[in-house]
Amino acid sequence: MPRATVKDSRLSIRIDPRRMAVIAKAAKQQGTSVSEFVTGHAYDLATTLMADEGRLNLTKKQVAHIFETLDNPPPKSVAALRTLLTEPSVLDR
Repeated sequence: MPRATVKDSRLSIRIDPRRMAVIAKAAKQQGTSVSEFVTGHAYDLATTLMADEGRLNLTKKQVAHIFETLDNPPPKSVAALRTLLTEPSVLDR
């Protein structure tokens, strides 16, 4: 977890004693303070969630391949699926 060097904001939350005890125990096991533990894990989750909303940069060839595959899906046979899953596609380049 990255540590912030400048702390210019405060986050205040209410939490029930049972959850606080679990979080405090986990923070202690990690050798961090409760604040560092909570903010570090909240930040990691937030960046993961935000990454899912990011933009994809695809070439025109990759976009064409996606639309072609959507318009003409592969046959529903084991051999065709094996080929689809084992051979590199235009998206692998």
